[in-house]
Amino acid sequence: MNEVEVYVTSNGLGRAAIVRRPDGLFCIYKWWKVPQDFPPERFAPSRYPTWTQDPTAPGALYHEYTKSLIGIYGTVDDARHELRSLPGFEDAALLSRPLTNVRHGGEI
Repeated sequence: MNEVEVYVTSNGLGRAAIVRRPDGLFCIYKWWKVPQDFPPERFAPSRYPTWTQDPTAPGALYHEYTKSLIGIYGTVDDARHELRSLPGFEDAALLSRPLTNVRHGGEI
């Protein structure tokens, strides 16, 4: 995977990446963390409460079961516009250093 831009929601619970596909087009991947005050009988809270605190290598996020959101975009601008329209991402912050060339389970 080639993350071009990565955004984190203002509360730190949402992470979305614009990824360049092998054919040169773009798609979006999205992840959410469970809030710390969420009822524990439903989900165990994350060890790291927000994406800005989480040291997990982004390469570990992409595995065989990770699927992109529906949609393929011709430009980063088109993908960015779509990402900003996702619930919770209208005011998401752009992370300064996206990860490039990620394979399932780790970096290359």
